[in-house]
Amino acid sequence: MNPEGLDLIKEVRANPGKYLPMYDHTEEVPRRNQFGDVNIGWNAGLLEPDRPYFAECWAADGVTMLTLFVSKKGIEQSTPDELTMRFLDVGYFSFPQGGYQTAEIGKFTNPKGEEFFSVNIAVGAEDGPALIEGAVIYPWKILNEYNRMTNAGQRPSRAGEGEAGDGSSAENPPI
Repeated sequence: MNPEGLDLIKEVRANPGKYLPMYDHTEEVPRRNQFGDVNIGWNAGLLEPDRPYFAECWAADGVTMLTLFVSKKGIEQSTPDELTMRFLDVGYFSFPQGGYQTAEIGKFTNPKGEEFFSVNIAVGAEDGPALIEGAVIYPWKILNEYNRMTNAGQRPSRAGEGEAGDGSSAENPPI
């Protein structure tokens, strides 16, 4: 089984040469960003054995969004439909029966000069039905706590993590 969540973050950070670049947060993620958007949660997984992705769930103006960050290396010419299908193929999320939406794609370069796609998919609007299903999202406090400890040079404990080591527990279940 492939690592995911915090286990994958740890694996990629410990073995950067084994994986394509991953956009994740090493800094504290606040409940609200500078634009007033609500940061709901995150996850990390693999599209391919060496291609990690980082997922962020957030909300603004009554719309909940899922943004998936993935390295452009080797897939620079991918279309929005091709990128959407990659995430559907690995089973990270699905569309309810009869539903489908093409993702909006952004491109950016991080401070290290690594290029990424940001794949943006609407999760839902206001009190309407969910537009996607199945995307596991963990609370930011799991990653924030891990980053605080590693940034301070402390060795994080595994206390409070779920059996799979994915960062979930009775107090911090997946959303």
